[in-house]
Amino acid sequence: MKPRPPSAFDSAVGWLAWGVWRGVGLLLWPVLLLLPAARRHLWRVPHPVPGWAWLHGASLGEHQAVAALASVWPDTRIWRTSSSPRTPVPGAFPAPADLPFVVGPWLNLARPSRLVLVESELWPGWLVACKTRGIPVTVVQARPSRGWRRWARLGPVWRWLMADVTVVPQAEVGDLKQAAPSRPVDRPLPPGAIVLASGRDGDEARVLAAWLRLPRPRPLLVLAPRHPRRCPAVAAHAAAAGLSVSRRSAGTPPAEVHLIDTVGELAELLPGAAAVVVGGTWDPVLGGHSPGDAVRAGAVVVAGPHRSANPEAWAQARAIPSDGTPDDLASALAAALRSPRPSPPPPTAAPHRTLARLPPPAVVAPRSTRPLLWPFVPLVHGIGRLRPAWHARPVRVSVPVVSVGGLTAGGTGKTPLSGWLAAHIPGAWVVARGHRRGAGPAVRLGMPGAPPRHPLGDELEMLRRRGIPVVSAPDRVAGARAAIAAGARCIVLDDGFQHRRLHRDVDVVSVDPAWPLGGGPIPVGTGREPWSALARAHLVVLYGPGDLPFAVPPPTVRAHLELGPAPDGTEAGTPPDRAQLPAELDLAVGLARPAHLLCHLVERGHTLRSCRLVGDHHDLGRLPPGCVVTEKDAARLEPAADVRVLRARLVVESPAVVADVLAAHGIGLLLPPPSSEE
Repeated sequence: MKPRPPSAFDSAVGWLAWGVWRGVGLLLWPVLLLLPAARRHLWRVPHPVPGWAWLHGASLGEHQAVAALASVWPDTRIWRTSSSPRTPVPGAFPAPADLPFVVGPWLNLARPSRLVLVESELWPGWLVACKTRGIPVTVVQARPSRGWRRWARLGPVWRWLMADVTVVPQAEVGDLKQAAPSRPVDRPLPPGAIVLASGRDGDEARVLAAWLRLPRPRPLLVLAPRHPRRCPAVAAHAAAAGLSVSRRSAGTPPAEVHLIDTVGELAELLPGAAAVVVGGTWDPVLGGHSPGDAVRAGAVVVAGPHRSANPEAWAQARAIPSDGTPDDLASALAAALRSPRPSPPPPTAAPHRTLARLPPPAVVAPRSTRPLLWPFVPLVHGIGRLRPAWHARPVRVSVPVVSVGGLTAGGTGKTPLSGWLAAHIPGAWVVARGHRRGAGPAVRLGMPGAPPRHPLGDELEMLRRRGIPVVSAPDRVAGARAAIAAGARCIVLDDGFQHRRLHRDVDVVSVDPAWPLGGGPIPVGTGREPWSALARAHLVVLYGPGDLPFAVPPPTVRAHLELGPAPDGTEAGTPPDRAQLPAELDLAVGLARPAHLLCHLVERGHTLRSCRLVGDHHDLGRLPPGCVVTEKDAARLEPAADVRVLRARLVVESPAVVADVLAAHGIGLLLPPPSSEE
């Protein structure tokens, strides 16, 4: 199925075709932006932390194969995506659209170790972008589908695109969907039902007409449209025939016709079916959907004449054929109800065999996220160096000052680290600028247990709710003096590495090894200073796993965040009955780099029903009841908001090293940490 190696002519034609593809993509941008279902694949597309495997399937059927692979994957670092705008896939994130300025920047942020595509999900922009970045690509479950036949007609382009792609045909390793782990299901179907699985337009009318010809009492008829958006039309059609209709989502007992309008449950419901009619088998272009779920459930299969799209799966099914006319299909259904229930065949697919065929993972080097902006770097950073404050003599205050900063803007744990230090240094206050704090006085004090008169900014409000006194002031000198006047015995300066008007006794710099330089200086990336600036640091904190590509002056410690529900009784907005996170949840995030949070939830086995990403410090908008938010985002909400709050607890792996650095400058650190932070 894989084409022969490309020639020089094939490569030339391939690059030309790819340029045309990108040009078409530019024209499609404004059109797709108008479609809400498409926008989630264009703007703020979620991505994992670098090094995760990217597994992609179009819709629910392909993700059964993904689930089978995931069940034998050597670790839990799997990022699943779906490209279907019509059928949401539980546990899968939206895939980046194959458009210019979407998939390339996404890959630069995600840097997956490999890409595994299921069946015929072949997107030229993905294949070329992975090729240029050294990301290995594998197609599993490959079979002679319509998609493959269309691509093969392109000849030179097809050979060029697939030159570095590993193809694992379904015929060689079996149908992975058969090996998908089953899940328990609530409210199973009563025995003896007739199920139309993956119904396409016209299938429901055909099956309803045949079902009405069966003698009474008729068995329960279950209709499961392939696309949930068709459910209202299907229900209306059944009601127009004078039949009572129940919906799976309503939780009521099944009526004459039971409509499956939920997502991801059909495979687990089929063991209660006596006969399963497979949709799409009367469509000669589609060639029918797979009967694999029905075969594994031990149900009798009824199908039309067109079954070319899934030959391996149909080879295991003993289907009762029908031409689709009402009388013939009614006879087929009656025969299916009389037939003994077949025994499920032994699985022919072994996910381990497919896993063994995958090429080894790659370590992808960081890239600039906005390389076209390199000409503006000298201008932006030159203006910054002309600021008079940078050349003024630093102002000393009467108490020690510990500055916490980073080489990049956002996403390196500066605020959690500032909170950790303030919680362990006696008499410490946190002073910060207070991002997006709104109108009010220039200097604002925030005391634990007393709501502030003016907004402090979400990060400082988060620390205040944790019991840490804070000062919000763009002028850090004025903020430090206000804290000292209120009784501060030490100042922790949050995000102060680049703001040197205030003299600091200790400079602590937090660096994320996965993105150490932010993909380049602002505006190309998020880098504020070069790595040589670490020479000014008294302590470097590596925020996350991995090593840096440059030498770091000692001392160095590692730290990571542990996420969990905020404790009851705090001001974080968590009602007592919302302390535990559900297995399936809605998530809204306004962080600079939400990838760590998303990956943490995935590794803990949570399924995201919805995921709303907004800019750092931005409004989350209207939230569904019980939505999960971070503690930082909750600081912008009312204390009684109907949300579940995730608290990030910083774990410093070598606190004694931190204590030694601070002690050398006359600052004490309480060890072990207070129990409130444990």
